[in-house]
Amino acid sequence: MNITDKGLELYYDFHIHSCLSPCGSDEMTPQMIVDCAIAKELDCIALTDHNISGNCLSAISYAQGKDLIVLPGMELQTSEEIHVICIFPDIERAVPFESYVRSTLPPIKNDIRYFGNQTGVRPDGTTYEEEQMLAVSSDIPLYGLYPLVESYGGMAIPAHIDRTSFSIGSVLGMLDKSMGFPLVEVWKDPSLADAAGIPYIQSSDAHNIDAFFEREYHSFIADEKSADGIFRALKNIGAK
Repeated sequence: MNITDKGLELYYDFHIHSCLSPCGSDEMTPQMIVDCAIAKELDCIALTDHNISGNCLSAISYAQGKDLIVLPGMELQTSEEIHVICIFPDIERAVPFESYVRSTLPPIKNDIRYFGNQTGVRPDGTTYEEEQMLAVSSDIPLYGLYPLVESYGGMAIPAHIDRTSFSIGSVLGMLDKSMGFPLVEVWKDPSLADAAGIPYIQSSDAHNIDAFFEREYHSFIADEKSADGIFRALKNIGAK
């Protein structure tokens, strides 16, 4: 964190997968993620597993007393197979949204042999296997998603819009303000966001420790280092 004449410069990563994501490495426990974020000197992170927020409470609990803000969230897969980061200021607002998302998923059990483990970690360190297959599309469409997440107290940000799969760019081939998102995430190429005149953030989308450290980290200006301060800053970015 740096103090500037405009406010606090906070370094962030709002797209991180834990061992609960079927594509996430087993080493990506909530505790390991928090430790790595601190080692990377980040100020704030969001845990965004596929269609679930189950490991967020463990990360938040472990980060208490440490100089790191952990936002609960998920990477929602819409009915069009587009990934959207959904983040919340606190776990109390994330859990009801997760319950709603779970009700929209097809009732298919995960097959560890083909899709990998989906390991949940409780705050006391004990683990369990999530049976619901998470690498699936919900019944929630892209259009109307932003106000839906906002009604739960969160913020929806289309993920890696410039990637060749599971993105607005790859599925729809375009981005415009009528989709209702004031802010998007890019992987490397911001041209789609620039053409639409929509501000963007960049995060790691890390599924393993190496990816977590390899990606360059970015910052934004906030009025305070808190969950509410972060949300105000993100909304200010989106309002520009």
